[in-house]
Amino acid sequence: MQLGVILGTWNGSQADAAAMLRVVQEAESSGYAIAWVPELYGADAVSLMSWLASHTSRIRIGSAVMQIPARAPTTTAMTAASLAALYGDRIVLGLGVSGPQVSVGWYGVPWSDPIGRTREYLETVRLALSGQRVTYDGQHVQLPSEGYRPLKLVLKNEAHIPIYLAAIGPRNIRLAAEVADGWLPALVYPERFDESRKLFCDAVTAAGRSREDVTIAASTGAVLNDDLAAARDVYRPYVTLLIGGMGTREQNFYRNLVTGYGYGEVANRITELYLAGDVKQAQALTPDELIDNVGLIGDEARMRDRLAAYAAADIDIFSIAPSGRSLDEKLHVVRTVASAAS
Repeated sequence: MQLGVILGTWNGSQADAAAMLRVVQEAESSGYAIAWVPELYGADAVSLMSWLASHTSRIRIGSAVMQIPARAPTTTAMTAASLAALYGDRIVLGLGVSGPQVSVGWYGVPWSDPIGRTREYLETVRLALSGQRVTYDGQHVQLPSEGYRPLKLVLKNEAHIPIYLAAIGPRNIRLAAEVADGWLPALVYPERFDESRKLFCDAVTAAGRSREDVTIAASTGAVLNDDLAAARDVYRPYVTLLIGGMGTREQNFYRNLVTGYGYGEVANRITELYLAGDVKQAQALTPDELIDNVGLIGDEARMRDRLAAYAAADIDIFSIAPSGRSLDEKLHVVRTVASAAS
């Protein structure tokens, strides 16, 4: 199992950017395989990816994830090809359809048929990257418009650009297995991951592919502390946010996921409290067991055990978001996880 590091969202300050770079450089020197750059509705992933890649030499740089509603598929292909022209095979294109709040509330893109939209988007990106003229007649993507001739990417692209898909729900997981080079699952509880992994692997087989054709790349927060309860409380707000705040009462993929882990009743209550503004009570209800097992938290010995659990769950790349009150503490987490994994 390879290691990766996943960054937090950039706050826009030069000091924060410098700290993020130091984390990535420490990960590179510690043998990590990849650094992932997120995208929400602040800093875009692409600018940071290019900057980080220009200040490192070996570690791969991936987007986790570039949001599908944000860009035309041909724009994404142009962007990926540009990054690959600059940095070669180090670039990994992680894509995700996001959720209704981001899609509609930030980009003004209707939240309709997300599975079909994602499939057409990926197919168009691949077509553009292939250097062929882009002709696509789908429900969501129509290129070119009537009366116009099809165009092709004129930037020379010789690097292989793997495309990973962030997927939580069953249909999206099957789609990742069918069309993507990798799957980015969320909130992986390794001892309860069998159902999702089987769904993915069965879909890989049904698509005529082998397990070796695709990568499962999970990620989580890493909190190093000899006091497990204290470590748990650092990660608690994030888990609560995903369950309670990353969606609506009607649709929240993370809530659905932990419901599958056996926490449906409490997850619904967390959502009610969170959306009503009672965040502290929602955090108090978030189960300790869930936090302990979807996060890499505790002392080095416990981290070693949890890393073994993720490896046993057939995770190919396991990425951490190092937690710490200072840059030195985050760098220490990066080094400690590398040691625990060796």
